[in-house]
Amino acid sequence: MKKANKIFKIIYIAIIWLIVILFLQINFYCTALPDNFFREKLYGESFSINPYPSVIAKPEGGALAAVSENERTQKMTLMLYGIFPIKDITVSKVDAPSLIPSGEPFGLKMLTDGVIVTDYGSVETPLGSLSPAKESGLQVGDIIVKVNNREINTGDELTKAVQKDGKEIKLTVIRKGETITLTVTPKQSRTDGLYKLGIWTRDSCAGIGTLTYYDPSNNSFGGLGHSVCDSDTGELLPLLSGEKVPVCINSVVKGVNGSPGELCGSFMSSTSSGSILLNTDCGVFGFSDKLPKNSSIPLGFKQDIEIGDAEIMTTVEGMTPKSYSITIEKVNYNSESSVKNMVIRITDKELLSKTGGIVQGMSGSPIIQNGRIVGAVTHVFVNDVTRGYGIFAENMYEFSSALDCGDDEIGRLSA
Repeated sequence: MKKANKIFKIIYIAIIWLIVILFLQINFYCTALPDNFFREKLYGESFSINPYPSVIAKPEGGALAAVSENERTQKMTLMLYGIFPIKDITVSKVDAPSLIPSGEPFGLKMLTDGVIVTDYGSVETPLGSLSPAKESGLQVGDIIVKVNNREINTGDELTKAVQKDGKEIKLTVIRKGETITLTVTPKQSRTDGLYKLGIWTRDSCAGIGTLTYYDPSNNSFGGLGHSVCDSDTGELLPLLSGEKVPVCINSVVKGVNGSPGELCGSFMSSTSSGSILLNTDCGVFGFSDKLPKNSSIPLGFKQDIEIGDAEIMTTVEGMTPKSYSITIEKVNYNSESSVKNMVIRITDKELLSKTGGIVQGMSGSPIIQNGRIVGAVTHVFVNDVTRGYGIFAENMYEFSSALDCGDDEIGRLSA
């Protein structure tokens, strides 16, 4: 009898532990997996979620459901081991677009929509050093878009607008997405006699990145895989207008752990090869004057990405991209960052010998797996330059596919 009780107790404890483990698994997958997925077709049939083979998406209710050809969405349920429900999801039917993978370097020239305050300065007056802007409540990172209700976009326009014999002026400012109004009285500098606010500003930027893809359906492109931010404030640059220009990579500063390297290049021409219309968290997007004649391949959806071998296309010399081997180590569906969806590792010996790993300027290099564009390189790990983050290609495509050739104001959407 005692032996039977002991066996019963062991079985009881084992069942409790199994229930706890099952509960923890369900809770993990509920948080780790998104509520929305894209598929090329809705067949009403189940599909697995990479890289979690124990999770299967089944039609709502668990039974196969007939789906018409015109139906665009379907409700499904994520099931653990095909038995235990995790949560309901929405699956949207999307025809996978055919994109031309790039990997070529490009130069970007951008003018900001407004003037960014990058630091405080001082005005030398008979009463000492003053900063009227700081005293008025203006903050580093603020974007000045109007002076006395008149739009400004350059530092010169701002300088001219404050030359009003020391009169109080009204500044319209964008701060963390909100519009506020400040009043400030410029002070006259005794060094040059000009009235000043006591700030440093920026109204443009230029740099080098990597193009991810071209879309033949609307002549658009996507690149970088992350936003262009102000180097001083770290804030996303509000785009007024921008240009894409050809670039040649001349040399590489090899990266080492603790000190990422960079691609060094030069603009091949001052003539634009395309327009940049959007600067977003997921990259820069615009229209190209000319598309390459390379073959296009389908876009890959996030649930199709597998842990394992893949490749990137990037340029570390000249203007011609090459393919290099990598490993996708991790897929994070519900990352708090829209650009840190994958962890990748460079495994190609040739690329490692040239760059040490991922270097600045490689952001945007397309990630290709199983013949599909699944993402782009975005960041390098400072303490392990062979590894870094990648963004899902579908996150980038949502922006480029929405571009309208006739909309001249689309660049303002990123502000």
